[in-house]
Amino acid sequence: MKTIIMDSANKYLVVALYEDEKCLASLQEEGNRKQSEYAIVYLQKLLQENQLKISDFDEMVITIGPGSYTGVRVALTIAKTLNATMNLKIKTVSSLKAMAGMKKAISILDARSKKLFLGIYNEGKVIVEDCLINVDEFENYQKQYPDYEVVGDTSLVGLPEQEINLVKNIYTLSHLENEIENVDGLVPRYIKEVEAKKICQ
Repeated sequence: MKTIIMDSANKYLVVALYEDEKCLASLQEEGNRKQSEYAIVYLQKLLQENQLKISDFDEMVITIGPGSYTGVRVALTIAKTLNATMNLKIKTVSSLKAMAGMKKAISILDARSKKLFLGIYNEGKVIVEDCLINVDEFENYQKQYPDYEVVGDTSLVGLPEQEINLVKNIYTLSHLENEIENVDGLVPRYIKEVEAKKICQ
C-alpha cells in the first residue's frame, strides 16, 4: 500500500510518501500562506527523487480542518482531483487530531481574533469534539484535563511551542479512519461561531 500524506491547513506544509508503514520521503516546513504555491511542487519533487509516479499510489490522506480558509482547500482540491483522475482513495484527519497524534492531548490552533480551535484526544479517540473558543476560556479546559499535554499553537496560551512530527501523526491516525465514499461531497471542516457554541457547551 502506497500513501501520499498532505497537510496544508495551518502554518505548516506537510507532504510525505509512505509504502507499507515505511516513510519513503517527507517534508514539513513552516509555510504560512505559501501552501497553494508549493504543495504540488513539493509533491512532484518527492515523487521524482524517489522515481515514483502518482499512479503508483493507492491512497491519499489529508487534513480537513479546522484551519486557514485557503489552506484547508489546497490539499482538498488536490485530493479531489487525484481521486477523479486516478481513482486514488481518500482519507481525512482533523487538523487538531493531527497535532495530538496518539497522545493524551489538548490540541489548539490559532483561529484569529483572540479565538482558538480546540479538540481533546486520547490515543486518537475524541474526548472533546473540535470546537471554537475564546482564548480566555482555555484555562477551563486545562483545569478539567490537567494530565493532558497541550499541543499546537501553544504560545497563544503562554506555553512554549514544540515541533510536532505531523507526517508520522497523520499517517498513524489514518489507520483509524475510513475511506471517504463520496469524495465529491467532501468539504473543509470549518467551525463557525454558532456551531461552536453547540459543540463546546
